[in-house]
Amino acid sequence: MRSRFSRRKLLRAGVVLAVGAAIGPGFPTQARETDSIPLVAGLNTHSWCGPDTPIAEATAGLPLQVAYGWDISERRWLVYAPGTPVNTIGVLRHGQPLMLRMTADADWPQPSFRGALPEPEELPVGWSFLGWSGLRETVWTAFGQEPLGAVAEARRWSTDLQDWISYTPGQSAEHWFAVLHPGDAVWVRMRIAGARWNPAAGVAEPDRAARLVPGEITYYHPSLAGGVMFCPPHDRYDPSDLSIGAAVTWPCGTRLRIWRDERFVDVIVQDTGLLGHNHVDLSEAAFQRLALLPEGRVSVLIEVLAGPD
Repeated sequence: MRSRFSRRKLLRAGVVLAVGAAIGPGFPTQARETDSIPLVAGLNTHSWCGPDTPIAEATAGLPLQVAYGWDISERRWLVYAPGTPVNTIGVLRHGQPLMLRMTADADWPQPSFRGALPEPEELPVGWSFLGWSGLRETVWTAFGQEPLGAVAEARRWSTDLQDWISYTPGQSAEHWFAVLHPGDAVWVRMRIAGARWNPAAGVAEPDRAARLVPGEITYYHPSLAGGVMFCPPHDRYDPSDLSIGAAVTWPCGTRLRIWRDERFVDVIVQDTGLLGHNHVDLSEAAFQRLALLPEGRVSVLIEVLAGPD
């Protein structure tokens, strides 16, 4: 059984964090130099910590079969295979994560980096493959520890276990994935858009104001009471259920917080219908948290709390 570390257990275990990488608020702003990264035969996931370098030069001398990179903006794989014309990576940027298929064990030299860190990248909802080049840092500092924060889950490939190790904010961290080290590469699943990734600082949550979009709300017609809703598990509509919302802008299971001035109500998209963009149809109970039924249609601000699980 894999051991798990809470923040207290990790500190008691004597994990030494680099200067400036304090647990809690505050992120390092510089990349850490690392001489080399050990690679093993088979699958490895690591990031490039050196300056921008052509991939053929950066991987020269390695028993590399193939390398895969991830394009965050286009959400597609890039590939490089030595000695073949297959190459859509070109230059390795600082912090570039790679999946490396090796034919033998080797050390991957990582030259010193003295330049400015790349601009933080905005992360879309869903999975992104990200590289870490900062100081040693705890996973809860890099990815957050709020159960309903921007990060839903992070995963790192363990060459020792030959398995993926997961961290979920709000839960204790596994021994094998409690600390990020320079050169780590991770998959991160985002609940909401607008968060940004810095390879030496981690995920920066978006300001709530930046997450609010204008929209409007209405409520279900009373004749629809007891009808089957569209989203699995296809529950029946209950006018007194505060959690019910119908929308076409967001997929089933999306959690929304709907604001009117200082009042709000949290709902889950459980149904669809003939609705416009950023239009949410609420149960009567949820609508009455924000407005009187005779108002019928009300302008609101909508915040996405979490995408579908």
